Amino acid sequence: MLLEKAFVCRFLSLAFSYPSEETIKELSFALPDLERSLKTLGIDFPLEKVKEVLSTDILELQGEFTSLFETSLTAPQRETSYELDKAARRSVEMADILGFYRAFGLEIKAPVEPDSLIAELEFISFLYQKEHFLKERGYEEGSKIVSEAREKFLRDHLGRWYEVFSEKVIENAETNFYPVMAELLRAFLDTEKERIG
Repeated sequence: MLLEKAFVCRFLSLAFSYPSEETIKELSFALPDLERSLKTLGIDFPLEKVKEVLSTDILELQGEFTSLFETSLTAPQRETSYELDKAARRSVEMADILGFYRAFGLEIKAPVEPDSLIAELEFISFLYQKEHFLKERGYEEGSKIVSEAREKFLRDHLGRWYEVFSEKVIENAETNFYPVMAELLRAFLDTEKERIG
């Protein structure tokens, strides 16, 4: 089930990236795998909604992306945008996030911000894959370390702000694309959050 979880994270990271014809093709091509992954994970999500929104006009999607996430910032895609005391906490949170990435030999390069939804989803996906790889090869202790790091990252970072982000997307979007992806994000992370407590 680790690879299925990694796949869902990767799908969502792509869905929340800047939209292009290529991105939409990639998401459409991945639908059968998304369906299998969600079924394996026991997540009941209406995939017809995902199929439907993938036909949204690309220019409309690009305008929506810019409006929601970049100019009006009605639904910022960055964790530190949701901190109550931004000035004092931002550097602490960023240092912690970067510490997680460095611990696994990863580096985030511009234009992606370390605390962005895309970076955090990609990191979680990487950890699921790494844990699977270690388990397959019988490295139980290494697998446990990765699992604990992933759960801690979810608790301390992505798990703290995805709900409010999803709500803001659903409330402020004009097309259906991002609300559907936000619902999928919530369905997946709610399951993980419940599992780890």
